[in-house]
Order: sequence, then structure tokens, then C-alpha cells
Amino acid sequence: MRRWRLPLALSAILVLAQLLHTAPLADVVSGSAPSQVRLSYPAFHVVFAPLTLLADYLNGGSVADLKGFGVWTLLVYLLLRLALPGRPLARLPSRAAREAGAGLWLLVAAGLFLWWGARWSRPIPRLVASDSALVIFDIHSHTSASHDGRSRFGAAANASWHLRAGFDVAFVTDHNVFGAARQWQRDRAGRPPRLLDGEELSLAGLHLVVLGNSAPLDNMPWNATFDSTLALIAQLARDTLHGARGQPPYLVASLPEYWRNHWGADLGRLVSAGVQGMEIWTTSPRAMSFPSALRSQVIARGRVDAIGLFGATDMHGLGYAATVWNVTRLEGWRALTDSALTGALLARFRERPGNAVQVVALRRAQPEGAAGRAFAFPLGLWTVLRGASPAHALAVGGWVWVVALLRSRRRTPPAP
Repeated sequence: MRRWRLPLALSAILVLAQLLHTAPLADVVSGSAPSQVRLSYPAFHVVFAPLTLLADYLNGGSVADLKGFGVWTLLVYLLLRLALPGRPLARLPSRAAREAGAGLWLLVAAGLFLWWGARWSRPIPRLVASDSALVIFDIHSHTSASHDGRSRFGAAANASWHLRAGFDVAFVTDHNVFGAARQWQRDRAGRPPRLLDGEELSLAGLHLVVLGNSAPLDNMPWNATFDSTLALIAQLARDTLHGARGQPPYLVASLPEYWRNHWGADLGRLVSAGVQGMEIWTTSPRAMSFPSALRSQVIARGRVDAIGLFGATDMHGLGYAATVWNVTRLEGWRALTDSALTGALLARFRERPGNAVQVVALRRAQPEGAAGRAFAFPLGLWTVLRGASPAHALAVGGWVWVVALLRSRRRTPPAP
């Protein structure tokens, strides 16, 4: 009976998680479950749930989450190895060699898993809207034209990834480079998704996401000081010549830069200069380290100062599961040209700041304090299991028992 304790305990955890089931998606602003969108999963994602759910979680994780994965994986491994039956002292050298081999296999397996989760074009969740008037969009993504974009991740690869993740529209905002979206608009032959023009400017302690510019914008010499950056923002905020359909570009402050470098009074100066939106959920490890308490402050500021609030994938060709989407209602958007769609979206952002966009993200634990951060990884897995579909939970349980039965057969001595 002792050999079945672990699979029975894991099965009990799965059952409890399903009994305490929660929606896998959350509105980042309100915390409630969104009602007009849902997740759709490929069959592979369900069958191999232990791998895919963990990879999705890590794709949307912070620096602390990634470190927690390494620390807790090592801790669980050591506990499991210590729980193995003891060996006679005479056989200690052989056991040491065996433990070294097992440790090497762990490193190889963890490395392969991380590579598969971050770089392989694996099956991922797709967001699906219940209403054709809803637009699912991304405000911040890159191609290989960016200095830190993945090699060969061009406009077509960017579009393919966004389509698989459920996006209808994506702004391509390469670092200080313009034009990748134009290439897709010429070559796509009417294929979705819609890639729209944008650019990410590297400025003085700030990354500024510019949506809807119609030509390249130079970040120099405006990146010399914060005052020069504010001067550029003020100029862009009234520049109808280089905007979409006679309106200025839409300006969004990107995470984590505004949090790390311009928190406090500087946020007010950015808004006064002309920044109209702020990212509140950006799926890069550094940006996801943004404390939830500070995110709440930005959300409150957005309501008071009429600032648009957005999520961003910040996709560079690495980390294949989307963990945040923006959703807005725009009647007749499918019939619009790319230029008209850009103008209509920016106009909607301006007309209803703070209310035009719903930021939808995969629900995840974000504990505060030293103790909470220490247990962030197991708490995160518990949140993932609570949000897992019954099919995913059944698949996880199936793999637990397959491994347990295989280990049992290996340990059972042959009949005499």
C-alpha cells in the first residue's frame, strides 16, 4: 500500500481542485471572470496536460516564478530521492554514481522542457469570442526586425502565432523600426489576422508603444533626458500628419520601464505630456514582476485620469502560450480596411478611455510578502489546477497513474 501513497495523494489534490474549480480567465481590472470569451484547447494540449499546463504557466510568469520553478523542482527531486529505500554501506559508491546519473537526467529533462515550452511551436490555448462584433487584439509585439526579436520570426510568423492564440488584430511594434506590418498587409492575400502599424521607441528610461503611426519615428535625440522624452511625447500627441486617418498616434507606456524608472510624480508628467494608455499586464518575466498592489494603483489612476489600460504579449518569438488578450466591441470591423480599422480602434480608445477595453488574462496566483513569494510556485500550480478543465484534470490524473503503475511493475520482483 505504501507505494500507492503518492499517486493517491496527487489524485486527491486533483479532485479537491476540481471541487474548488474557478474560471481559468480573469478580467485584470475587475478580477471577475469574463463572460463573452472562453478558451479553446487543441487535443494535444489536453492529452499532455502535465506538460502543457506547466509550460503555459511559466510562459506568463515573472522572474520569481521562473526561479521558483528551478528551486521547487530541485527540492521535490531531493525529497523523492531521499524517500527511496536505503542501500547497504558497502554499496554506497554505486549509489553515488546512480544519484549523479539521476541528477544529470533531471538537468537534461528540465532543460528540454524549458526549450520546448519557450521555443517550440507547440499547441497553445486559443481565446474565442461569443460575439462577432468583439475584436481580440494585441497592442505590443515584435518581429526579427527588432534587435532582440527571435531570428526568422518575421511578419508571417508573428501573424501565425497571433492567429493560433486567438487574436484577430495585432499591432507590430518593433524597437525603433517600422514596416513589418506593411509587409504582411501586402503579402497576406486577405488572410487573418490583421497586423497593424506601430513602433516601440526606446527613450529615457521609458519604452513608448506608438500605435497607428504611418511612418518611421526616430527615438534620437529624444532619448537623451526625461525632459526631451516628454517633449517628444507632447509632439507626437498632436501629430496628425503621421497618425492614422488624420488623428495622432496613440501612445502607451510600456512595462516594466515606467514602473522601474518613472514611478510616482513622473507618471503624472507622462500623462500631462500626452501618454494616453498604460500597460498593466505584460507577459515578459521582468514586466510580470510588477507588484499587484502597484497595478491596482495604475488601475485607479486610469479611472481618475481617463487613461486607457491594456495588456500586452510583448511577443518576440519566445514563450509560445499567450497569457493575456485585449477585447473590445467594434461593430462592422471585419469589413474595414487596415487603415480604417486602425483609425476606428484608436478612436474607440480615445472616446472611452478606461472602459473601451477589457484586459483578459490567464488567472494566476500573485502572493505578496517574502513568505508568499517563497511559496509562489506551488500556489501558482494550485491555481492552475483549480482553473483546469475536467478533461485536463483527467489527463493529469491519468499520467500520474501511468507513471505509478510503470514504477510498480519495475519494482515487483519476478515470480520464482
